[in-house]
Amino acid sequence: MAVNPKEVVDAVKDIATNAVEKASDIVENASDIIRGDLKGGVSGIVENSIDIATHAVDRTKEVFTGGGKYDVEED
Repeated sequence: MAVNPKEVVDAVKDIATNAVEKASDIVENASDIIRGDLKGGVSGIVENSIDIATHAVDRTKEVFTGGGKYDVEED
């Protein structure tokens, strides 16, 4: 299956947009740490970091496999 360049560009834009939104949340979590909520701040940073990575992997997988988020191949 050939990779569509437009889909790749759209995926990169989507991944970057998501990362910027989550980075904003990470900054808020850092301010929680500064205010003394170490557990909540660190937990939020880890959660948002994992969300960024998961979204990037899922979106990349969609581009290269041609499948949607909920498509399941049956043998």
